[in-house]
Amino acid sequence: MKNMDMKQLAQEISDKKSYLSKLIADPIERIASDCIYWLNNVERLDAHLLQTIEQLSYCRLLYVVDKQYKQISSNVLVEGLDTEYRNQDLSQRPYLQATIPLKGLVLSNVYQDSQTSQSCITLIQAIYEEGESLGCLIADFNLDELPLPNDFTRLITNWRQFKGDPAIRGTLFSQQRSNSQLDDNIDTVHSVVQTLMFQHGVFHFKLHYSSSRITLWLYDKPHHYTLHNIEDLFLSSIFKQYPTRAYPKDTCVDVHKLKVILKQFRALRFADDNVYLRSASINIINGMVGLNFSCDGSHYIPIDEFIDNSMGYWLGSLKTG
Repeated sequence: MKNMDMKQLAQEISDKKSYLSKLIADPIERIASDCIYWLNNVERLDAHLLQTIEQLSYCRLLYVVDKQYKQISSNVLVEGLDTEYRNQDLSQRPYLQATIPLKGLVLSNVYQDSQTSQSCITLIQAIYEEGESLGCLIADFNLDELPLPNDFTRLITNWRQFKGDPAIRGTLFSQQRSNSQLDDNIDTVHSVVQTLMFQHGVFHFKLHYSSSRITLWLYDKPHHYTLHNIEDLFLSSIFKQYPTRAYPKDTCVDVHKLKVILKQFRALRFADDNVYLRSASINIINGMVGLNFSCDGSHYIPIDEFIDNSMGYWLGSLKTG
């Protein structure tokens, strides 16, 4: 392999490890802290790991070892448990030869899995109580399955517009906006959305204004989404469904910008009876706003560009576009 190829590979591995540590740090710490209660009850420990493994994006295997590196739990996969590996001695594993933290986590070097021959990275999270090490929570990841952060930012970084169904555009001025349940409660809904994003791990949402629905994506479970009707958002239990989570460090949106964006969504929804916002989305990680209008036209726009454009721009562009 050429020197440039080696440098590129090393940079890709470094980028993937950096992305993984940011993505996993908060959920794995929470999972490890709860393991303390089940270290002497392997059945309950396995159940806890099986229930929480989906919070660790891209994790292929999860298990717990004691402070002598003897495996306490089963091997836990998303698909289920493998009890065969309980009580095995892992002290000679390469990733456990490094310094293991008394607090916090450490990422291993890349190594080849002896069973699958795949390139892997292991994340080791300390389990501790009152300064005493009780063991480690260990999560394995396939290197090839981990995305490059830059791949995401290159997917959509420029303003893109897509014209919709010509039949819908042709009848645009013979239709009018019907007031929806979301419209009647728009300020309350926007307030709930802000709380979910800043305190409960939602990094991407889509508000369907015309049909009064909302779709949510969680930072810790990016491959899954949840769908709610507006009545769900009026219940105090909505916040109990999503665990409290610190606002992501790799976000592109602060509190002020989110408020401005939602205010502009409101204005676009009510500005005109013929040309109006039908649905809208925000992704605080890639910094994009998505808009779909009554003319069936769609826009995907960097957040700062969206904020900079006035109402006059939108209405004039959509009516003549």
